Amino acid sequence: MNWQNQPVSMLDSMYSKDPQPTTLGAWVTATKLHKQDAPKRQRQVLMPHGLFAGGRKADDCTRHSVVFQFDIDRKHNPGMDADAIKRKAASCPGVVFCALSAGSGVYGFALRRGDLDDQLDALERQLGVNLDRMNSKSVAALRFASYDSEPYEEE
Repeated sequence: MNWQNQPVSMLDSMYSKDPQPTTLGAWVTATKLHKQDAPKRQRQVLMPHGLFAGGRKADDCTRHSVVFQFDIDRKHNPGMDADAIKRKAASCPGVVFCALSAGSGVYGFALRRGDLDDQLDALERQLGVNLDRMNSKSVAALRFASYDSEPYEEE
């Protein structure tokens, strides 16, 4: 299974209510190529937990993604080294992508396998961080466009 071909949804901005289809691979490519000059809340947003139709609520998810996003905020991890986290993520089973986020933290995608709470616990131990669990578990969570010229990406 190629995680990059996984269909998901995106929005023109966090204010949009009309999800459009994309793939995780297209999003990742844009992350590496396009510097983001617009204010965070006006940037495109990804809905990595699934394909949505008719709206952006959890009930509008018509197909769940094979990945979940994990979110590492600087406010919960003072002094974190984003590059070190990306290097550690490369050795974590199931992690397929990890990059700088729009809010100066780090985010990533991991293959969904079994109980999500167990997976989040394991990631926290392996990465040595505190995850934003609410964002990591919400089917309707948004991911703001960001730029990282050197993300970790599983081939």
